[in-house]
Amino acid sequence: MKSKLLLLCALLGAPFASAQITLNDFSAFASPTNTFFTGDWELTGDPAGSSSPRASFSQGAGFYNFTGGSNADTATAIYFFDAPVNISGLSLLEVSAHLLVGNTAPALTITLFDSTGGSAFAVVAPSAFAGAGFTTLSAPLTFFDFNASDLSSFQLSGNVVNGSNPLDLSIDNLAVAAPRAVVPVPEPAAYGALGVVSLLTLIGVRRFRRNA
Repeated sequence: MKSKLLLLCALLGAPFASAQITLNDFSAFASPTNTFFTGDWELTGDPAGSSSPRASFSQGAGFYNFTGGSNADTATAIYFFDAPVNISGLSLLEVSAHLLVGNTAPALTITLFDSTGGSAFAVVAPSAFAGAGFTTLSAPLTFFDFNASDLSSFQLSGNVVNGSNPLDLSIDNLAVAAPRAVVPVPEPAAYGALGVVSLLTLIGVRRFRRNA
């Protein structure tokens, strides 16, 4: 009986797990067959773009460094999936990143596209990733005629018209997740009442066993 009560308390206090799909772990981001760079994120600044990244961008051990590019809306990195990804029911974007010295860009926009041009996007502040290591943040996705069962690509950009601020960021992981269920936390008085009920239950069980 006691073990069951302890298990019940643990279940009441634990958050519900949420589903998650990793979109990219950035261990080999600049794939010549999957990744496309435009504007000053491209090797020569080509606005039409190519699969060659800016020379100051670099691949790290499990992360990718976006260094020296601007936050202009014409400067982008686009990753194409080999096959459509189904993210139905997942409305949170999770980004793991680390702020690099020199960044002054106020925002990073991550946009998801389906195969017909429908989109969903989320915006995060690079400054929120300051610290010694990688920090993971969640942001809600905003949807525009987006088919969640047909995710075909995602785009990274500072997304500012004529933006000229440096966007310097290391990205470690990009994922989508389901909203986390909110578990109400009982008031202290409720814990006290639960303790009294548990104690009375234990006493009753012991008396029953003794009488039997």
